[in-house]
Amino acid sequence: MRGDKWTNILLIAILAFSLSVACASAAAEQPEFIQIIDVDTYEKTLRAGESVTYNWTIRNIDSVADLTISAEVRLANDGWTAELSAYEFTLIPGELTSVTATVHAPFEKGDASSNLTVVFDVLEDGYLVQVASVSASTEILGAFGSANKVLGLFDNPLPSPLDNEWGIFLLDVVLWLGIAFGIAYLMDAVAYGFTRKTTTMLDDIILGIVRTPVLLLVFAFGVVNSLDALHEHIPLDLRDLVLTIYGAVVVLVIFYLAYKLFKQILVYYGKVIAKKTASSIDDVLIPVVEKVGVVAIGIAALGYVLDILSVDLTMFVAGGVVVSMVLAFAAQETISNFFSGIFLLLDRPFAEGDMIILPDGDWVEVRGIGLRTTRLYRYSDATMITLPNNRLVNDKIVRVSNVTDPARVNVDVNVAYGSDPKRVREAITKAIEASPYSLLTDEARKPIILFDSMGDSALLFKILCWINDNTKRMDARDRLVEEVYLKLTDAGIEIPFPQTVVTIKKE
Repeated sequence: MRGDKWTNILLIAILAFSLSVACASAAAEQPEFIQIIDVDTYEKTLRAGESVTYNWTIRNIDSVADLTISAEVRLANDGWTAELSAYEFTLIPGELTSVTATVHAPFEKGDASSNLTVVFDVLEDGYLVQVASVSASTEILGAFGSANKVLGLFDNPLPSPLDNEWGIFLLDVVLWLGIAFGIAYLMDAVAYGFTRKTTTMLDDIILGIVRTPVLLLVFAFGVVNSLDALHEHIPLDLRDLVLTIYGAVVVLVIFYLAYKLFKQILVYYGKVIAKKTASSIDDVLIPVVEKVGVVAIGIAALGYVLDILSVDLTMFVAGGVVVSMVLAFAAQETISNFFSGIFLLLDRPFAEGDMIILPDGDWVEVRGIGLRTTRLYRYSDATMITLPNNRLVNDKIVRVSNVTDPARVNVDVNVAYGSDPKRVREAITKAIEASPYSLLTDEARKPIILFDSMGDSALLFKILCWINDNTKRMDARDRLVEEVYLKLTDAGIEIPFPQTVVTIKKE
């Protein structure tokens, strides 16, 4: 009998185990009727008193039946509330819909974080066929959050009556002042002591620039962070105003810092380097870069501040485009001269101090190349002229100085009919040899004397003479013409002048 008893107990245990395994297998193999698709980020942060939304897409994957879905939202955290966009809906086979959960953070006392759970009960013909759930977490961070700790790190150690938010606010103010003084001490005592030992002034300049902006940022952040403890006593509109002012101050300080670094480091060292270079391009471009950079920083700062103030920039952008088009059309000549000046400075067809010949034949010296005009000294009447840069870029300009190849002067000589061409060549050769500027040592560049043509009143000779100094082109031509005249006179060769012979026929 005792053996039968233990046998029955063993059989019952085996039967119970088999039933539990079967139930577990049935539960594990429970069919799914809906598919929940994640379309959002399910870990978010917000400020106290604000709201955040989470989205999911629900799809009926059953190919036969219509499904009725009942949704329930669960929040176990104090002070938090939430609602769904739909608490009950029906999906036909293959249909999908969006479900949104809106979570509201507490403005007064409440938990600093919340865990949201949405449970979906799926019913087919009134019978529960599936239970599914999704979750999301939300945390209060940033200014005016649920700050129940000193600096957000440790509990308030002060006794009554300061063992509350007022004590936390007081400790926050004191600690942030200490942090500001500590940063100032590190900059003044430690950092400046280190920079004095270096040979460069760059680190001193950078430290002097960042000191005040950094302290101002620490002060502004400390004020807003300290007010976290009193967020229950600050109205929502005042809270938003303080945060807006704080955001504007941060943007202005950052752009002020960018402006000082640009002005006192990039531009300053750019000018120092420009003075050491022989080129004048950098001397002209750096002031332009400075002005453009300052304007760009100012416009960017204004745009960010207006965005923080929730000012719609669409009209400003549209108006700016229209104004830019009008200005570009009205100032197209100025713009053309500006880019022509950039071309002259970068491509360098000629440089300051060069001698050039203008299309009208004027010999001039380049005295100054600006971004809009170029100043020239004209030799013919010893005057200064100013030409727009686009003329110098588009016209044919002859450069006669600072040329690597030897220069050459051309002189036309007229002699009377009846003159012996051989004697004329001999006289011109002596004139070339008498000129101190003639290049006679280069075999490839020997002077050339051409019997060019027989004109109406004279025989025309052309002299092509290379000279030994490019900068003495005008002096070389003057001396050669003088020597030709003297040598022709010494040789008794007549230099005619234009004349007309009139014959009167007597009847």
